[in-house]
Amino acid sequence: MVKSKAKLNNLHISSKKVRLVADAIRGLDVVSALAKLPVTFKKSAPVIEKLLKSAVANAVDKYNVKEEDLKIKSIVVNKAMDLKRWKPAAFGRAHPFRKASSHVEIVLETKEGVKVTTKEKVKKEIETVDLTKTDKKPSSKTDDKKIASNTGKKSLKESTAGVAKDNSKVKKG
Repeated sequence: MVKSKAKLNNLHISSKKVRLVADAIRGLDVVSALAKLPVTFKKSAPVIEKLLKSAVANAVDKYNVKEEDLKIKSIVVNKAMDLKRWKPAAFGRAHPFRKASSHVEIVLETKEGVKVTTKEKVKKEIETVDLTKTDKKPSSKTDDKKIASNTGKKSLKESTAGVAKDNSKVKKG
């Protein structure tokens, strides 16, 4: 018997309302539970359906079993942290109220007599490059700044004249 889990934390529906749907599918096989949830007219039904599909996907991925070979072993709904809010009342007053949340956990197991094989994960080797070892010698930062500051700058006279004169062609003396 192989177990597979899926958890949902901080669902913003009260645990009392979620338990109504959870009690309806507890102990059923996965196929009948997935058929029953879309016709259940409750706010938490699509959420539990998505969580059940996630648990099935976990089992199929990890243990290579079919969806028909799984059943719901347990579904647990716990109370989560409440959000404290205020409701405006008459004469400038406010009344506190709490918005309830819940945690849901589904545990699936295989049916009796089902053979299960564990999938072996192939770990891929990733080629890494050591960036600390380079062929160049590290140059000083001041040399880089001097080179960067000299390139692309014109003197004030050259920029105002519009055409830059080439000083190498001018004869001296």
